[in-house]
Amino acid sequence: MAQGGIGKVCVMSTQHVAWGSIELLHNVVRTLQHLHELGEPLPVVEYRAKVKLHGSNCAVQLVEDGLVAQSRTALLTPEADYKGFAAWAHAHAAYFARLPRGLVIFGEWCGPGVEKGMAISQVPTKQFAVFAVQRGDEIRYAPEEIEAQLLVDGRPETLHVLPWQGAPVAVDFGARASLDAVAAELSQRVAEVEREDPWVKTRFGVTGLGEGLVLYPVRVTPALPADAATARAAIARLMFKAKGEKHRTAGAKVAVQVDATVVASIEEFVALMVTEPRLQQGLGAVGGREPKLTGRFLAWIAEDVRKESAAELEAAGLTWSQVDKAVQVRARTWFLASEST
Repeated sequence: MAQGGIGKVCVMSTQHVAWGSIELLHNVVRTLQHLHELGEPLPVVEYRAKVKLHGSNCAVQLVEDGLVAQSRTALLTPEADYKGFAAWAHAHAAYFARLPRGLVIFGEWCGPGVEKGMAISQVPTKQFAVFAVQRGDEIRYAPEEIEAQLLVDGRPETLHVLPWQGAPVAVDFGARASLDAVAAELSQRVAEVEREDPWVKTRFGVTGLGEGLVLYPVRVTPALPADAATARAAIARLMFKAKGEKHRTAGAKVAVQVDATVVASIEEFVALMVTEPRLQQGLGAVGGREPKLTGRFLAWIAEDVRKESAAELEAAGLTWSQVDKAVQVRARTWFLASEST
């Protein structure tokens, strides 16, 4: 247990602040349609995009006694770390000590040794690319608002604020033509990002693959609720991500779809949802290919598929109990084959 002081804090006294899952567009459409059936209006939303970096979701919490680093699922210390993130955060404790207490800084921990095969993997050292900051119930996504929170002396060269990427797009969720047009435009933009990550090229002069885009709502009609917590929940359900073909954890034909893919069988469902990128992501999440990790890997894959496949199950007239065994058989076969190679 760490002692008090700059950059040190009793981790046991701090709660993990979760960053929620970001859905695909067709999941957002499905959710809004269900709410519309309950009487809520379908909104018109203006979105801005940020490049989705292929790394690990991490955060720095600024608490009264110092700072706490975290991964997506756990609190970290330099002694119990995740790919060096806590060590990096504590190495820059003097900078973080100048920022407001209560701030949670969310970003992508990326670079060599985090993930492979991407433009960001080729930069000289690991980087922390911030995409949001939270204080209490309020969360900021706009780059200029994030910069205002982080602009103090001593900022590390390896800490960045991700900018908006490309022009805004407006989506009328009550008009199918608007949805189709935006889906087509964003699919093209995602393909361009996958061919060459524009942020990495601009920032580091490195060319190579990008992962995709994350779309953030910046203007919503009707307006969001005044209550910060309610508004945050509304924003969370409007956000969506879009990955390039090489990184989709579901085997959709295009990056951005308005409707869920309809499969004709359990076998087709497994082929759609239990893809190589998802299996690789699960492998990274459990920390290796050792046989003793098989159960943890299968549980991770099952949970990940289940949380992301509600729309696909509904469209196919299937239930989770019907596909669960087939999902785990595919995952087990892949894991054990990988472990033996």
